[in-house]
Amino acid sequence: MTRSAMIVVGMAAMLAACGVPPMVSDTGYLGTWSRGNERSVSIVAITRVEDRWLFRWTKRSYDGKFSILCDWHGHCEEKLNGRLVATYAIATRYDDTTGMLSTDTVEDRQVPEKRTFRYTDVMEVKDAGQTLWNYTVERDGQHFQGSERPQRSFAKVADGIAEPPRAP
Repeated sequence: MTRSAMIVVGMAAMLAACGVPPMVSDTGYLGTWSRGNERSVSIVAITRVEDRWLFRWTKRSYDGKFSILCDWHGHCEEKLNGRLVATYAIATRYDDTTGMLSTDTVEDRQVPEKRTFRYTDVMEVKDAGQTLWNYTVERDGQHFQGSERPQRSFAKVADGIAEPPRAP
């Protein structure tokens, strides 16, 4: 079994253990998405509470030295060897005109030097709801279009999400 397949199977097992059925169907943006390599796994969970879309990102290295952990309010901390190296503020918005879900991110990097980055990503669900594409359309005032956009894809691992946000 490839490392990517093990990640998907492991994620589905983790979600099942948390009481989330590992169903995978076309639910649009709703659900849990994953991507990884031999060093780390990145997980995106997307849900909707009333008229608000919520986005939570988690990234962890397999050796436990690196992590990015976010809450449902878009507050994130990136740590390396237990040391805070960056914080993120992620705002999620849905465009009724285009039907696209976007995130606006402010990254406050602490090391190697203090710097602030701002970027906007647009998401698109493809492959009958099995793949979530994420395209960076703006980074620090620089606009990207078409194939110039930095992009990444996530495979859907469950229709549900672990640890859903509490209703207001």
